[in-house]
Amino acid sequence: MSTDRDGASLGHELSLWIVLFHEALAARLHVNATEHKVLGIIGRTPGTHPADLAASTGLSNAAITKIVDRLVTLGYVDRTRDPSDGRRFTLTATVTHQRTVAEAMAPMLAGMERVVSGFDQAQLETVGRWLMGTVAVMRESTLALRADEREPGS
Repeated sequence: MSTDRDGASLGHELSLWIVLFHEALAARLHVNATEHKVLGIIGRTPGTHPADLAASTGLSNAAITKIVDRLVTLGYVDRTRDPSDGRRFTLTATVTHQRTVAEAMAPMLAGMERVVSGFDQAQLETVGRWLMGTVAVMRESTLALRADEREPGS
């Protein structure tokens, strides 16, 4: 690990290990990285719709349908008719998925609890502010890269 403490170095190190952790978690679930991210969205937003997934990920409706079909086949997602509109489906993570992810993430979550256990409230607020700022910058940067991809000549 780098001994530099500047924001860019810390951000690069954090990004690297987040990506590697999620690749390992996806492998444990027998899904690819995109399926893992879609599954994460479904897990955090029970009752979401495929169209919402397409909008939030930038993936096509066809790609979302293929991913959802695979996640249903693996037993990680339940797909049911939307009670308010029978033409649409709602998607919810299954108990199997929740249990599998909880077991896989338990060591990391325990480790994170140890990391913050000695922090006082002011320190936790500072870390929270840095993380929220980092998330905002990453979101903005991702959207900018996607916008550049859609522009001719980019």
